[in-house]
Amino acid sequence: MGGETWELFRIAVGVRAEWLVLRLRADGAAGVYGYGECSDAGPLAKVVAVLDAAVRRGARVQRPAGLRDALAALHDAEFGEAPDRRTEPSFAGVTVAGGMAQARTDLAARLDGVPLWSWMGGAPPAPVELYANLNRTPGGSTPREVAATAERALADGFGALKVAPFDAPGDRPLPELGLARLHAVRQAVGGGVRLMADAHERLTFDELVPLLGPLSELGLHWLEDAVCIGRPRELARLRARTAIPLAGGEFACDPADVWNVDGLIDVLLPDVKHAGGTLEAARLAAAGTARISVHNPTGPVATLHSAHLSSVCGAAEPMEYAYGPTAWRSDLVRGAERVERGRLTLPDAPGTGLELDTAHPSVTRVWSGRMEAHRPARR
Repeated sequence: MGGETWELFRIAVGVRAEWLVLRLRADGAAGVYGYGECSDAGPLAKVVAVLDAAVRRGARVQRPAGLRDALAALHDAEFGEAPDRRTEPSFAGVTVAGGMAQARTDLAARLDGVPLWSWMGGAPPAPVELYANLNRTPGGSTPREVAATAERALADGFGALKVAPFDAPGDRPLPELGLARLHAVRQAVGGGVRLMADAHERLTFDELVPLLGPLSELGLHWLEDAVCIGRPRELARLRARTAIPLAGGEFACDPADVWNVDGLIDVLLPDVKHAGGTLEAARLAAAGTARISVHNPTGPVATLHSAHLSSVCGAAEPMEYAYGPTAWRSDLVRGAERVERGRLTLPDAPGTGLELDTAHPSVTRVWSGRMEAHRPARR
């Protein structure tokens, strides 16, 4: 592939969010870009430091010709020659590497002239079902306000909704307030709507246990991150106490993370950013027996990568979609993110099918760097 030119763009979304998008141009691929997203990697200064280190390290591989080569590219170019990606020093490092890997696979599919789902070996996709994550939607956090947001999402065609009921403190103990928010949403949308609760590990195990009965009565489609997959023993205790479907795994970045909780969770939530790229997320999706719902609470670049992944891995559950933080998110990718009545139709164009509108007023280029290719010495 030769050398690579990288750019990082910050997209100002609002008080609660910003998106970070990487753009890749490879030597010899004039006018063709690959895109990836590394939102939620951490502070911008840390992300830039990781990118500077990656540029200094240099690219060790040529353009990936397919899935196997792309997986090798991910390991060698983003993580050096360490045998285990857990040697990467930071969460930011893994997530930035995920954005770079996304961009490389996007570019590879574009240069081959095929959509990303086809490049990954998938069949022509139907529209991808989405669920509305209400967590980053403006509108307040009282039970009544959360229920009103849920009603808007339902009116917009989403048949599945996710609430983070224990995130925001209020006028009463958090377990009680979170339960009140969920009751208000269920009453507002009715029993036929799939309702998920993301606990974000905000409650201790002792606080959680008394809520299991009331949560079960709400008919939750799943309970997410009540206990994270990094604590399998505690997760097993929770599994033994409830029949509520359990979901987790958004920060998984190695198949062993999935194997350790196989049978303890019902729904695995791979994330193309935190897994180390679209292909690594696909690898995680195939590693266990849980149903798959692709985790995707951020911007349209990650959303399009995630939708291609959902199509390829045959996800049995709807894909996450960040509902409501801005009305112009599809404009950022020149209309490539087509969401209608709770479903996303993938573009027919090569790669992810998106082009970032760098002239959009929310977009600022905050970093650029040049990565020179070099081959490992022959032995």
